[in-house]
Amino acid sequence: MIEGRILPWTEDLQDEGYPVWTDWEAGQRDVFFLDRDGVVDTTFNITPYDPGNPEDYTYIMNLILDLRNETWGQDTVTDIDGNVYETVQIGEQLWMKENLKVTHYNNGDEIPTGYSNSEWASLSTGAYTVYNDNEINADTYGYLYNWYAIDLETGVCPEGWHVPTDDEWTILSDYLGGSDIAGGKMKECTEGSCPESEYWFSPNMGATNESGFTGLPGGCRGGGSGSYLYLGGSGFFWSSTEYNSNLAWFWVPYYDTSVIYRDYDYKGYGSSVRCVRDETDTILVPYSSGWNIVGLPLDMEDASYSILFPESIEGTLYSFNGVYNLATIVTNGEGYWLRFNEEGSTTITGIPINELTISLNEDWNLISGISTSINVSDIQDPDGLIISGTVYGFALGGYSNAEILEPGKGYWVRANSSGSIILTSN
Repeated sequence: MIEGRILPWTEDLQDEGYPVWTDWEAGQRDVFFLDRDGVVDTTFNITPYDPGNPEDYTYIMNLILDLRNETWGQDTVTDIDGNVYETVQIGEQLWMKENLKVTHYNNGDEIPTGYSNSEWASLSTGAYTVYNDNEINADTYGYLYNWYAIDLETGVCPEGWHVPTDDEWTILSDYLGGSDIAGGKMKECTEGSCPESEYWFSPNMGATNESGFTGLPGGCRGGGSGSYLYLGGSGFFWSSTEYNSNLAWFWVPYYDTSVIYRDYDYKGYGSSVRCVRDETDTILVPYSSGWNIVGLPLDMEDASYSILFPESIEGTLYSFNGVYNLATIVTNGEGYWLRFNEEGSTTITGIPINELTISLNEDWNLISGISTSINVSDIQDPDGLIISGTVYGFALGGYSNAEILEPGKGYWVRANSSGSIILTSN
């Protein structure tokens, strides 16, 4: 909770998107931020020092939005096609509460579609379809995707989101009391008249939708026949986890039970997709006055050094590739020289990196680590590239042999030839 913090002036804003109200007093105002239960979560004390400054307005509204997302969870998420999905916080996970209906991978490529039954049954590449080839069904149930479409690195979920793993489905089920009752808590039903439903067959057993997941019976498209099956009776939801080279795990609720079942089937099946937001982590990176070797310990959308290290001296970020090069963007796995006027620290928030492959050139390299501290002795170096005793850190103006790679720090490493090493938290 932040109380009594002096912030720039902002105008009153009371629409539904911003859970904020303000009270005037002579020379200042209080801004109250609400949680979902209508309880005051945060109070700002704001002095009206520059009403006409757009930067002041942007600053305070971004702060309010950050607090809203932290307290309420992200309300919506938008895919590459511009489809907007409502979301729901369930335990520690933030889920889409609608089925995916994107038609492009995140790199802009179209996801193939329009296959006949026999063509669909023989696919081993990514594709999507709509139940009964009737586009109206997509409005309610989204599209059905084979597993090959969701397995590609290009991705189908919105930026910062992913197709849940089998473990993440298990976490959801366990949070809702276990698979015997979780299906009922996840199934859509008519508010005020549960378990009745406009979409599920009767009896829609155990349906309460108390989780807010709003699971729908979108059916599937058979992997062997290409036929459309089970609309109204069940919803098939892919996980991103393989069972073997031909099969993958999925989760399915049925109309006649409160159970959600975990099973595996052919990757050629067309099933619904729900996305879950990537987990984020926050790492505090200290630095000294003068020169430092820094790195990026998390995956971030904007990795500009001016954002990551706002107190650094402008124009002092240098990468090394045999020679020094002025840089503006920090890349995972690389080390950089960066200069500061005073010692301090910065807080970096992003997606954890648990494994990273780093390319080395022959002779000296600047590298950085992952999101957790790892022992130098645990670096995977199958080709024996690293020359023993040549991993050096830099602090307080001097070098020393490093035994641990710390998140956010950079290190010198000398290699006897070009190749790759692997850093892993395992």
